[in-house]
Order: sequence, then C-alpha cells, then structure tokens
Amino acid sequence: MMNICRRLRLRAPRIAVLLAAFLAVPSAGAADRIVLVGGGDVLHGRIVEQTDAALTLEHSALGRLVIARSAIASLTLEAEGEATGQAPPADGEAGPAGGAPATPTTEAPPAPPPAWTWRLELGLNGSEGRTEKLDGRVNFLAQRRTDETRLALDANYRTATSRGDRTQNKFDAGAIHDWYWNDSPWLAFVQGRFELDEFADYDQRYSAGGGVGYAFVRNDRTELVGRLGLGGAMEQGGPKDGDITPEGIAKLELSHRLTEITRLTGGAEYYPDLNRIGDYRAILNAAIETRLSATSPASLKFGVRQEFEDRHGFTQDDLLEYFALFVVEF
Repeated sequence: MMNICRRLRLRAPRIAVLLAAFLAVPSAGAADRIVLVGGGDVLHGRIVEQTDAALTLEHSALGRLVIARSAIASLTLEAEGEATGQAPPADGEAGPAGGAPATPTTEAPPAPPPAWTWRLELGLNGSEGRTEKLDGRVNFLAQRRTDETRLALDANYRTATSRGDRTQNKFDAGAIHDWYWNDSPWLAFVQGRFELDEFADYDQRYSAGGGVGYAFVRNDRTELVGRLGLGGAMEQGGPKDGDITPEGIAKLELSHRLTEITRLTGGAEYYPDLNRIGDYRAILNAAIETRLSATSPASLKFGVRQEFEDRHGFTQDDLLEYFALFVVEF
C-alpha cells in the first residue's frame, strides 16, 4: 500500500500537466469555444443546452459538462465566427460575484398609447341670448389617434327649466376624421354634425363636408391647425325647412399646454352660405383645463362658446354659453 501511494505522489505533477494541456487543445470536430474565468483555460465542444444560470457542453473526451455562467469569461460559436457570450469587464468595472462580467440589460420599449381616449364632462352651463339661465351640461368625447389618422367623436346635451318651464333643450353630436400625409403638415378631413335645438328657428339640422387642412404648429406643447373645405346643411322645421344650403368651411383649432397639468384650447368655425352672399353661421370657443394632479385622470374645465347666425330676412339672437365642468378621462 505504501508503494502505491508513493507512485501516485510521484506521478501527480505529470498528470496535472497532461490534463491542463488536454483542456487547452481544441477537441477534434468541436464547434464551440469557452474561455473560463481565472486562469483563462479553454474548453472546446458542442453546446447542447443553455439556461440563464448555466450551459451544458458536450466534450469529446470529458463527456457532458455543466458550466455555471459565472465561471465563463467568454463564449464563441466558431461555426458562426463570432463571440456570443459576455466579454470580461473593463478595468475598474465591477462584475457579479465570482468575477464574472455584468450581464447587459435591455430596456423594455415604452407601452403604446391607448387606441381610444374617452372623456366625460359634467357641470354647470349658462347662456345669454335666446334664453338666460344657469343649469346643467353633459359632454361625452372620444378620440382615436395614430400616426396616419385621427377620429374624434363628441356628443353634448344641455337642458334647463325655470319655474317649471323649459328654457333650453339642445343636443348636438358630431364626428371629424383626419388623414395625415407622412411628415407633411398637410392633411385631409371629412366631418358631420347633427343638431337639435328647441329654441332655435329650426327643429333639426344636419351638416357635412370635407376639405384640406394645414398644421401651422405641431409639437409636444402646441398644435395649431387650419382647415378649408366645402359642405352643406339641411334643416327640418323653420324658414328653410327641407332646403339644402351649400356652405364653405373655414376652421382654426388651437391646443396649447401651458404647464404639465394645464392646457388652453380654442377655436373658430365659419360657414358662409354659398347661395346668399353675407349669410353665414359661425362658432367661437375657448377653454382652460387643469388636472387635479400630474397623474390624475380628473380635471376642471372653464370656458365659453358663442354661436352667430346671420341670414337674409331673418334675425336670430346670438347664443353665448359659459360653463364650468368636472372632467374625467379614461
């Protein structure tokens, strides 16, 4: 027994040298190359399995080896001719425990904006002109916007009573669809609207049209868009019952973010009667809206809206509306 131990001690250095040389020499037919952390030992073989913690190498002489990723300095797929593993950290750069280089991380792309945004506006509405009153108002708005198109829908209802008598009963709903031309400031649009007003000279009015627009300003804070086009309107009830009136369309829309939580909006719409020069209808509006906080879906909105209508042989009082609304966006 003593003789056997003496022989093993004498041969141990020779065995270690042979093993190191064996590991450093590429194995015949090997495809993949692993450089180990520390002494820079190299293993050649075929990688048969990989996980986040380790990989399995099929070595021609040592068989199947499971190697922790923390022990790998670099990995090269020689069949592809390029390194696919981690490079050793630069001088002074800290790596994970065990001396392995830090694993690079990829930042996840931001979530896409929602396809639709919805708004519900509730509050007080006042008016002067056809009636004088202070009562309730409900607005519902929806918008879908992409890089190529925008579709906006809205519906509004105002009603009021005074001493049991109705003084206002007005509903209108509309839609506008824009098409953008790549990075050009030009756009095309179509629009339509339905109006019901018990205290106007008509019972119902339908209007539609389309044309082109131009974005004078469009950035993260401000959007100013002008539109020109042609359309028509048809009324039921009143002096123009059943008549279709061809109209021009001229619009200007502004949206400007004053602060992170406060936004100013405004607009002007002008619809000249193409049959009678001088006859027109127009709408002016302006509002300021501020969120309750930077992350809150709720906000407060204050604004005014005025309608003008001038027709040959007919006088109609202008309608001025002012409102204070509580807004929820979802």
